[in-house]
Amino acid sequence: MDDKPKKIKEVTIKCGYCSHRFPSPIFFGNTAAFDTATTAGNTAQCPKCHRMIHCNRENMTYVLADDEKPGGFVGSDFPDNEA
Repeated sequence: MDDKPKKIKEVTIKCGYCSHRFPSPIFFGNTAAFDTATTAGNTAQCPKCHRMIHCNRENMTYVLADDEKPGGFVGSDFPDNEA
C-alpha cells in the first residue's frame, strides 16, 4: 500500500445553496495537506448565487495531478457539474 501523499491539480467547492461548483480560493498541494488542514472559518462567495459559503472538506473535492495514479476526482457526488 502506498501511503505517499499524492499531488493535487485543482480543488473545487460545491455551493450549499445552489449546488454550483467552482474553483476553491484555498489550494492544497497534496492529499496529506487536504486531509489534515484546518478549514474552519474560511468562506468563499459563490459566483452563481453570490452567497457566502463555508469552505470545508465536506463541500470540497479535488482532482489529482495528471501524473498521479489513480487520477480523477476525489470527493462526494462529483464530477457532475452544472453550468
